[in-house]
Amino acid sequence: MAVMGSPGMPLFRGGLPPGQPVDRRAALREALFGLAVLALAVAAGLLGAQLGRLAAPTVVRWQIERVDEATDAPPRPPLPRSPFEG
Repeated sequence: MAVMGSPGMPLFRGGLPPGQPVDRRAALREALFGLAVLALAVAAGLLGAQLGRLAAPTVVRWQIERVDEATDAPPRPPLPRSPFEG
């Protein structure tokens, strides 16, 4: 059996010794904290999606106006007289 550890570490024939018992309140507190963090992350994602949805028309309008202002077509040259005019 290969055991990682220092050479002076005793070999455990029946596996590792039992770990330290975790207090139930501490385990519950840790689980609730993880759940709260997850809930906050989901809430932040939903809020960001709603804000993006509300801001999209304004942003698109701003982009269109900005592009239209910068890329106006040059004036047309005068056309020759039509031979069909009287």
